[in-house]
Amino acid sequence: MRQNIGGFRQLAPLSWHDPNIGRLDKMISNKPKSLSIQIVTSLLVLTGTGLLSLGFVAHDAVSKVDEASAAQQERFAAGNLATEISRLPEDQRSATFWDEAVLQTAARDQDWMDENLGIWMHEYFGHNESYVLDEKNMPFYAAIEIERASPDAYTERAALIEPLVEQLRASMAQVSEGGDNPYEELAETSVVAPLRFSDVTAIVSVVPIITTGDILQRPGTESLHVALQYVDAELAQQIGAPVELEDVAFGPAPPESGRAGVAVTDTTGDDIAWLTWQPAHPGTALLLRMLPVLLSAGLVGILLMSWIVQRLLRVSGQLQVSEAQARFLAHHDALTGLPNRTLFQDRLAQAMYATARGGQPVALVAIDLDRFKLINDSLGHPAGDELIRQVGDRLVELVRASDTVARFGGDEFVILLRGVDGDDDLRRFCARIVDHLSRPYELLGNTGCIGASVGAVRAGSDDRDWDEMMRRADIALYRAKSEGKGRYSLFEPIMGKIEHERNQIETDLRAALETGTGLSLVYQPFYDVDGRMTGAEALCRWDHPEHGALSPEIFIRVAEERGLIDQLGQQVLEQACRFAAGTSLAKIAVNVSPMQLKNPQFVPMVLDTIKDAGLAATRLELELTEKVLLEQSIDIQEKIIQLRAAGITIALDDFATGNSSLKYLRDYPVDAVKIDRSFIKRLGMDAECDDLVQAIFDLARALGVSVTVEGVETESQHERLTAMGCKTFQGYLLNRPMDPRQLSALVAKKDTTIAKRIDLTAVG
Repeated sequence: MRQNIGGFRQLAPLSWHDPNIGRLDKMISNKPKSLSIQIVTSLLVLTGTGLLSLGFVAHDAVSKVDEASAAQQERFAAGNLATEISRLPEDQRSATFWDEAVLQTAARDQDWMDENLGIWMHEYFGHNESYVLDEKNMPFYAAIEIERASPDAYTERAALIEPLVEQLRASMAQVSEGGDNPYEELAETSVVAPLRFSDVTAIVSVVPIITTGDILQRPGTESLHVALQYVDAELAQQIGAPVELEDVAFGPAPPESGRAGVAVTDTTGDDIAWLTWQPAHPGTALLLRMLPVLLSAGLVGILLMSWIVQRLLRVSGQLQVSEAQARFLAHHDALTGLPNRTLFQDRLAQAMYATARGGQPVALVAIDLDRFKLINDSLGHPAGDELIRQVGDRLVELVRASDTVARFGGDEFVILLRGVDGDDDLRRFCARIVDHLSRPYELLGNTGCIGASVGAVRAGSDDRDWDEMMRRADIALYRAKSEGKGRYSLFEPIMGKIEHERNQIETDLRAALETGTGLSLVYQPFYDVDGRMTGAEALCRWDHPEHGALSPEIFIRVAEERGLIDQLGQQVLEQACRFAAGTSLAKIAVNVSPMQLKNPQFVPMVLDTIKDAGLAATRLELELTEKVLLEQSIDIQEKIIQLRAAGITIALDDFATGNSSLKYLRDYPVDAVKIDRSFIKRLGMDAECDDLVQAIFDLARALGVSVTVEGVETESQHERLTAMGCKTFQGYLLNRPMDPRQLSALVAKKDTTIAKRIDLTAVG
């Protein structure tokens, strides 16, 4: 049956307007009889012409709809038939590309072959006959339907199947030549064709039983698996059911008149069977349903039906487009067109199942864009959308057709890689992603640059939980981001343990913040050049119930990552301000996390806290790290200006340990800098270090910024810093951090100079 794609021509509504129709009776009575006949004849001719034209158009439209429907059914039937034929080798490979299959067939284990190559193939895939041939193409196993049969049953089929076997052997020999590890390519080798035997017509597929590479298999010694799928009524229903073919069946002859069909051809091109069915006639069916209405309603009914048909066609087309769009959007990202989380998880689960069955190894790559928010904020959301689209395109360029790139939303992408043999290959691929995504982007007339952090993990043969795979990739991604972004990290088992510990610390920290137990503050004083105490820095400590004294670097980092830093920072600020308000300390310094400054309520929180504590704003110093200023955010700059306007001192902590320190002093309004202890350790031992520290003092004096030195531990360091012009010191030489009671006692002394400071061990 010839394929044809037809369409409907849109019909304009017919109309007839006569301004004198109201006087028709009068006109007829005043005209001769012949004129009446002419008018009636004209009306009849006009009506007849209209009906004939409408009938012709309706017949043409109905014919085209019927032809298009028949052609579509034929395409679907042919496609489904081809799919059923090509499905057989894929079914077989689920059990033939397997080390155990090689060993068990070599051992002639009939029971094992029943469960995996014979009876199981019928019960799971519907194969009707299964045979296993040795290296000389002689059968040593046979199964028909649900019963094991004698290998002699193959004799009746051998004459027609033998050419397929020889063709497969030739292909396998060609693949094996010159290859060190041809097993995967051999596993993909197969021969499948429909054949007509004396008693039945069947689809025959021959595939090799191949190792995955873990055992030695000499070329030419492979056993073969032969599967037969009968071309019968059951197969006809499998082909016809998805497209709702009516009265579908297989027969030996072409379809009779009024039926449609698709030929099943053997290896010589001869027709050995026909898939036939009763084609649908949707156009004719529609016309027959509407015919009574047209006849009863007359011309008005015809006009109305013409409008209805047009409307139905238009609405149907819109519904089909909407349905197709809905199906697409249910499994794809609307912005990039890439698979979404739902579709990706399904593909990942299937790939991991195939790997567990001896298929290709898979790897999962998680990608998070660095500085994407900066593009959105500086160039606008349309530029951000364009950036996401271009990132998707670049990732697709890096993968093969068998791989999957998906967008999970925001700036998160994931990739499913198939056939990744080792970590070295995965590392090279991840490095390419980082390099590829770091190149400049043209974004609506602007140029934008971002980076990418990548986490990856390979699935083992025992891994079947796709959710666990994604968790491991996320852990690796987190490691890459925590190490500075713009890099990749491969999952290691130790990372899972670390993540578990961090989760436990998070749980314990939440409990500590809610109950107020375990967390406390200690204070380390500042001294001027004459040894007078000028203030103290509040330092948070945590006596963990399991780990003991936990390093602030650990629990503060967890607080930042898990959204607890605002609560922790507020508690520290409240305790420090209340303590300072009860003493005569000139200054209390409190460290501020970069995450706190991103909170829109940070400035009001600080001002409310010092007001509630009764502490003058001039007695509070907030210490920021250079990390706070890396984003160069206008919002952060405005917050710093508001705090300084209230009288609060802003200090830049760990100065000169990050990047662009001079730029920060120029662009951001700060009152003081603190030189990190790492520079002080090398004083007197490294001339370059001495010059750098001296340069910081000179720069600070030029800019009108005060300097505090951390980590002063020896008299030699104190003397050198004094000679350089240092005015404020902090370190173990002067005093170690102490609890509030000890510091209160020290502040209460009238003389707090270094020369006469009290012995802290004696402070009760």
